[in-house]
Amino acid sequence: MESVTQLLSSIRSGEPDAAARLYAVLYPEIKRLARSRLFEVGGIPNLGTTALVNEGFLRIAEREGIEGATREQFFAYTGKVLRSVVLDWLRARDAEKRGGGAVHVTLSGADDVALPETPDEWAALDAALARLERIDPPLYALVELRYFAGFRIEEIAAMRGVTTRTIDRDWARARALLEEMLGSTHG
Repeated sequence: MESVTQLLSSIRSGEPDAAARLYAVLYPEIKRLARSRLFEVGGIPNLGTTALVNEGFLRIAEREGIEGATREQFFAYTGKVLRSVVLDWLRARDAEKRGGGAVHVTLSGADDVALPETPDEWAALDAALARLERIDPPLYALVELRYFAGFRIEEIAAMRGVTTRTIDRDWARARALLEEMLGSTHG
């Protein structure tokens, strides 16, 4: 079986069926991650795991293109795309005035970081993440992997070839920067 990095290289080389092979290899893993995220947050009404993963892959393949040269980069990018799916879904729901307010949820696996409740809060988080990406791309990628792709500290450390202490330290720094950025938009 080809590795994710090999498949990403094949896609960049223009190999015709490489994207389909990548999808087949990663679909179960991304679906498992999405399912665990939705379970941890208590679910999002009318947005199931399969719909979230499929819409994410459609966006990657049709609109945005596949990015990343390594497994870590690809999963960070996939987390960003899945976040945009959720953000668009919340905006559409809010625009249609159905379903009432969003449910407050937390990602217990992400050290009790609360997800935004409203489309405005999601937009503020999106802006803060864009700013973090400009300021410190490795911290931004860590947030994408941890917060949106759902990887544990140990998994990210293994991907990056560093200790869990390094990832813990970077995670604390990323959270502090985001909290500061979000605090400055609300204060």
